[in-house]
Amino acid sequence: MTLSFIDMAPGSVPVITNFYAGFFGGPLSQLLKCLTTVKVCAELEKNGIAAAPVCLVRQGTPRGFSTREINLVDRRSKLYCLKSIDEIEKIFPDGDEESLSALREAFASDTNPVSSCARWIKYLLEDFGVIVVERDGYEFGEAPPVAAFVADSTEIAERVRTLQRRDREGTPRPLVWPCPDLTISSARNLKTLKRYGLDLARLFDGRERVMEYVRETLKNDVHVRLQKLRDEVGVALNELETAVPDARGERSGRIRKARAARIIHQLEKIQRHSLDAQADRENAAENRIYKACDFLAPLGRRQQDTLGGAQIPLSYGRAGLRVLYERLDITTQSHQLIQMD
Repeated sequence: MTLSFIDMAPGSVPVITNFYAGFFGGPLSQLLKCLTTVKVCAELEKNGIAAAPVCLVRQGTPRGFSTREINLVDRRSKLYCLKSIDEIEKIFPDGDEESLSALREAFASDTNPVSSCARWIKYLLEDFGVIVVERDGYEFGEAPPVAAFVADSTEIAERVRTLQRRDREGTPRPLVWPCPDLTISSARNLKTLKRYGLDLARLFDGRERVMEYVRETLKNDVHVRLQKLRDEVGVALNELETAVPDARGERSGRIRKARAARIIHQLEKIQRHSLDAQADRENAAENRIYKACDFLAPLGRRQQDTLGGAQIPLSYGRAGLRVLYERLDITTQSHQLIQMD
């Protein structure tokens, strides 16, 4: 099989990535591969090589790749596992209307997942000049020669074996370009991490473990010190009652006891308020941390492998793809944290 059927400019060479026909477009990593492919072409053109980005939509999926559900986060940063277009529209009532309409049009009327994903990607990448091809069982590189292949972490080993075979056969080998490792965030989530002294690595422990850590950092001994003060005041008042003779009779004794009881009551009230304030701080922290974990490290896994790629257009529209593309750095192997708002 060749690439001669692709409508490219004369003299151009393709840069290819696989887009597996996942449920509603699959995970974010698929979209990142497509945007990386466009950027690789731009890098090649800077060096005088005319290149065309090609997205090859395929039926077969890697192990562990979900074809029946998608994970998305709503406006309140709550994570959902969704299995139908109706569920998606329910959690995105104020989502980008154009993207919601395109998603329904692409996936609601066709049982062929390859064609559905191809329609969806053509809509998303319309402004990037990506050539979307519906092919299965394709092996790249016969004619014309392929300049590069953009691969995610699950594909790297397979691509290396393929290229080693090509070396033995004396066939020119294309460049294998890894998909960048990144996490997309919002300003609020970044503030949450800073406020509670968290980094992304800790989020992979899972949100319950993260919250356990935060509870320890929020703990203080105010209520303990208040309890100690209450006990000391109680002892002092008892000693005072014993030491002071009741020269004025029974009424004076009742007054002293009533005043002592009010002092103890106020100290106990302050102590209860301290405990309530501590609980409020923990509840507020739990709410914010759960949201940050659900978005930045859903289910304790890498965001780009777990969160659906549809998250970007549904949340930010197609303009969000342009922002992501411009902020995406394909030349670094370091993890990237990209703020979208």
